[in-house]
Formats: sequence, structure tokens, C-alpha cells
Amino acid sequence: MQYTSTILLLAFGATNVFAHGLLTDVQGANKVVMPALSVADGTPRDCATPGCGSEADTSIIRANELGTNRASALGRTSTGPVDASKMISMFMGGNANSTSAIEARKVHAANMHRRSLVVRAANGGAKTPKGTSETGVKAAEGAGAASGMPTCADDGTVKMTFHQVNQDGAGPLTAMIDSTSGGTDPAAFKKAVVTQNVPGIGIGGLSAAQTMDFPVAVQMPAGMTCSGSVGGATGVCIAKVQNSALAGPFGGSVAFTQSAGAKKRAIEYNLSKRRFARALAANSDTSRRNQGGKDGNWHGILNK
Repeated sequence: MQYTSTILLLAFGATNVFAHGLLTDVQGANKVVMPALSVADGTPRDCATPGCGSEADTSIIRANELGTNRASALGRTSTGPVDASKMISMFMGGNANSTSAIEARKVHAANMHRRSLVVRAANGGAKTPKGTSETGVKAAEGAGAASGMPTCADDGTVKMTFHQVNQDGAGPLTAMIDSTSGGTDPAAFKKAVVTQNVPGIGIGGLSAAQTMDFPVAVQMPAGMTCSGSVGGATGVCIAKVQNSALAGPFGGSVAFTQSAGAKKRAIEYNLSKRRFARALAANSDTSRRNQGGKDGNWHGILNK
């Protein structure tokens, strides 16, 4: 098994030294769609080589760089550290009625319709049509002013799209969610469960797929409530996913808020935990008092 994995690693490495994968959007349970936080309009989605520019907005997420001048808590792209506030402020406060935004929405709608016609492959991915480039950012300008941010489902699930550029932009992915700092503090991220993943061979973020879109779903940790303030929005959570590519890790991040049902569920979970802790403490105190009484009785008997 180890021998087979080594052969696969060498084979992929020989064909593609540079490789990437990234989140492109988050689809709210409230039907609101927002671009992922590192996405840049004009980035090609139909090619797999560094020379075509397809890797420009992939986040490189290296633990030793996070929160430094080189990379934010969300990593870095070819243009520098990823800043959640830029995308969120554009989405929530931009001019949705400008001529350029209206035209961008038309272009993006046509682009997404063309991509929706693609039949998914056996691996769950949808091949990006030739001639496709990113068009979602300008089209989303100011959209959140009327719709609000995307929300998680009532069970805390967040749905996203992951674009695999080339071979070591594959899964499996791991995920973390920051509920407090708006994507600025690496220590604020807590582990989350990926409930729908991108396929891969299980080592090095590798697979044979390229230029494909995959659905991804992440489950918020139980009891987590979104309280971050960033880009003019409040009650924000930031989800971050990444693979295990040796040249990366590669991935991306999205912003969302909680649905009313999810927030209620989290609060109830925390209350039940506190009630359980109080009951446990009360039982422990009662046991100590009872034990103390028994010890006292034995001392009384022995002293007679």
C-alpha cells in the first residue's frame, strides 16, 4: 500500500509541479450565494497550468505563516494576505444598482447557466466548460444589502463549491470555523466536520481530476454561535477549508451567518451543557457530604 502511494505521488509530481484548488462560493440555506473570500474576477476556470493564470486566487494556507505579514489567518494568494473584510464590505455595501454591477450580473447568470448544464462525473465533480473564467465578484456587489449574508442550515451545515484546478488541488479537505474574529485571529478557528468532501487518493491532496467543481458541506461545531464583526456585517462566522498538498496546503474561505434555527439550537445546546455541569457538581457535593457523615459516624463508634 505504501509502495502504491509512493508511485502515485511520483507520477502526479512529474506531471504537475504546481497545482491548486479553492472555494469559489458559499450557498446559503436562505438561497443567498456569495463569492468565497479569495476569489478574483477574470481568473480562468477552464485551464490547469500556472501559465494560464488559473492559480491566481487559490489560498495557500500554511500554519507557520498564518497571522504574519506574509499571510492572514485565512492564508495568502498571489496578491497577498486574504482579507475577509474586503469581500464582505463589497457584498454588503457596494452599489448593486450601478450600470457595471447590473451588466456583471447578466454575464455571471449566463456563465452559471452554462456551467449548470454540465453532467456531473462519477466522482461527483462537474467539468468546467471551455472559455469559463470567474465572474462572481462584481456580480455580487451590493447584493447583501437587500438579501443579507448567506446562512447555514438549521442543523449548522454550510454548503460551498470547491474548484479543483489540477491534480494536487484535490481532497480530502479538512475544515475549521472562526465564530468570533472575522477571520483575523488564527487561534479563533475551531475544528469542524466536513460532511461532504472532495475525492482524492487520501494522501498529498491528490487525484486525477482537474478543472472540476465539487460540492462541499461543513458542519458547525455543536454550541457554536456566530458573533464576529467584519466588513460592516455582524454575527459573522468564517469557514476555512484546506487539503494536504505538499506544495500547499491549498483551499479557501467563506463568510456566513447563522439561521435563526441554528442559533436557537446552539444556545439550547450550551444551556443543556451548563445544566448538566451544575447537576454533576451538585451530585458531587452531595456525595462528599454523605461520605463526610459516614466518616463521622465511624469516628464516633471507634471513640466509644
